[in-house]
Amino acid sequence: IKMQIKEAQEKTKKHFEENNFKIWPKFAILARLEEEISEIGRIISVEEGLRETWKVDNMNYTDEFGDAMFQLIHLANQCDVDLEEAMKQVFKKYDAYGKKQQNI
Repeated sequence: IKMQIKEAQEKTKKHFEENNFKIWPKFAILARLEEEISEIGRIISVEEGLRETWKVDNMNYTDEFGDAMFQLIHLANQCDVDLEEAMKQVFKKYDAYGKKQQNI
């Protein structure tokens, strides 16, 4: 599925509404996000030889990044953050930082 960030935010919000899922507190959503990020870390640590095994047989980057994005979008929705606007702002910030670094 190809979609814009705003579409993903709307779809995530609709998913919770249509399924009558309980909205967890923001801190609980953050904890889920951290869990998903740590699962990406598990894959990397095995892939890069930092650990021999670590129950990553059923894990893959696509699933884990998808899970992390879902939790991040859900958290952004609960915080009333427009992620498209947030990305525009962050690119402006990093573009300005990059130009500043070039002038050093």
